Amino acid sequence: MDELLERLTRACPSARLIFVDNGSTDGTLELLAERGVDTVKHATNEGYGKSLRDGIALGTRPIVLTIDADLEYPPESAPALLAALRHSPVVYGSRFMAGASGMSLPRRLGNRALTVLFNWICRQNLTDLYTGIKAFRREVFDGVRFRESGFDFVVEFAVYAARNCRIAEVAVPYHSRASGRSKMRHVPDGLRALAALVKWRWLAI
Repeated sequence: MDELLERLTRACPSARLIFVDNGSTDGTLELLAERGVDTVKHATNEGYGKSLRDGIALGTRPIVLTIDADLEYPPESAPALLAALRHSPVVYGSRFMAGASGMSLPRRLGNRALTVLFNWICRQNLTDLYTGIKAFRREVFDGVRFRESGFDFVVEFAVYAARNCRIAEVAVPYHSRASGRSKMRHVPDGLRALAALVKWRWLAI
């Protein structure tokens, strides 16, 4: 966590940093509190989407950037996404535009399949729907009350963004995590993503 915090601070020195502690027991919250960082504490694991929802809700600035905390996405990529907001109000960092070396074949194929289906249904041209680094203008989602708490939040967010704009992408390097495991269960979460894509494409938010 020290490395992530230091690199984010260097990459975005004027940013307000908000960390969501999703039920960890490793002293992360105490470390961040010592550094004076704003935090949201979940007593238990409430889901990937709930973490993003709560972090976004706590912020007040007009531009938001979200990034996973496992350093698979280099914090140094953040300025490129923020710069791209001049041309599109929602920008995704794409691992595949940078080669996505080190990503397992099942993850690569699953992401690709869901991305292609999303593009077809929502008339977008993404290469990496399930990226863990995004930037957007808060005004795009004014008044939206997101509902998904798991990984299907990724789909809910993308569908709503697609209703309002063409989602842009910039290439970001990808580094497989050195320790720990993803909490995503690819088959059941993939099926839930398909259901969420159908649900949020045709339901009003």
